[in-house]
Amino acid sequence: MFRYRLNLKKVYSSQRLLTLALLSAVLVNGYLGQAAALAVSAKQPASLRSAISPVEVSQTRPADRPSRQIIRRVRLDLSERFNVPQQSLKLVNFSRETWSNGCLGLAPNERCTSALVEGWRIEMTDGQQNWVYRTDLTAQVLRPEPPVDEAAIPADVSEMVLAAIAKQVRVPVATLRIAESKLATWDGCMGIYEPGRFCTQIAISGWQMIVAGAKQSWVYHISEDGDRITQNTTASGSGLVPTFATADESPFGQPEPNIVFRSIEAGGLAGRVTERVLTDDGTLYRQVRQPNQGQAISSRYPQGVAPVIEKRLSKSQVQQFQKLLEDQRFPNLNNLRYLSDAAFADYPTMTLQGLGRSVEYIDLEVERLPVALRSVIQAWNRLGLN
Repeated sequence: MFRYRLNLKKVYSSQRLLTLALLSAVLVNGYLGQAAALAVSAKQPASLRSAISPVEVSQTRPADRPSRQIIRRVRLDLSERFNVPQQSLKLVNFSRETWSNGCLGLAPNERCTSALVEGWRIEMTDGQQNWVYRTDLTAQVLRPEPPVDEAAIPADVSEMVLAAIAKQVRVPVATLRIAESKLATWDGCMGIYEPGRFCTQIAISGWQMIVAGAKQSWVYHISEDGDRITQNTTASGSGLVPTFATADESPFGQPEPNIVFRSIEAGGLAGRVTERVLTDDGTLYRQVRQPNQGQAISSRYPQGVAPVIEKRLSKSQVQQFQKLLEDQRFPNLNNLRYLSDAAFADYPTMTLQGLGRSVEYIDLEVERLPVALRSVIQAWNRLGLN
């Protein structure tokens, strides 16, 4: 008779190995099952994916929403443009968009680059009213969308306004048309600048309107009901039909506080930008920037580009030029563009900035510009002469 003696250590060891093997199999199967489920869920509609893996779907990457800096820029612009306290504004909705042009798909009458622009559509509210903004990816360029029900002037108001304008400028009403209009909020002076005049700080809702006739154009500031119709004589009388620009779209930015006036010639096939600047100490200098020297212009000179001093003016000469800007009501030209088809054919355009305002024109059509703008251009050009 044979007797077998069990080796308990070997039995226990075998049992441990078997248990570990079974446990590993369970874990592997579970992992493969979960991976398969996730792979299937990726092919399902969003509503089904949220049911399969709610944790994964709810995780939002930073690129899927506008940054805090973008929201701050929209909030700041909205607050300043519509006189709404920043602290009352909250984000309602947003979406990632691809805009059809450099004007973010808005203002088709303006000079816009045709390239597609990635960006955001952002909706804000103060609890009583909502505003929708369009921006590029960093909100360096941003524009409010005009409300569909408010942007257009009601037919009865436009008819009344055109009839009044026809009588004022003494032309048949049939020869007039509203070339462009935009919402505006006026002060007691209807937004018309006069040197030394005080304007009551009341809010008059209305429009700024560009009216085109057979041979010339006019700019008008009107109230919402059409009872107040004020001609912006500084900006009127041009043989060109101007368009509106917005302050936030300029690639040149705003001059620094020590700059009294500057002109910027840009565009053209060469892509060169020429900037002439008058500072408050009387220095008049010129600076030329080639296309490969960056995209932004400022009074801080690009590396390797030295400004050329044209002249040094006396304090009284600077003051005389500033007085001329005021006498010609330069602020009334703000955010208007006097361009022709030549500007779209890569002919250089000019931007003038002074007294916190900006206007753009094409030098090729200087004889068709408003009288006040021509006077400013002539005085500016004379400053550089010996």
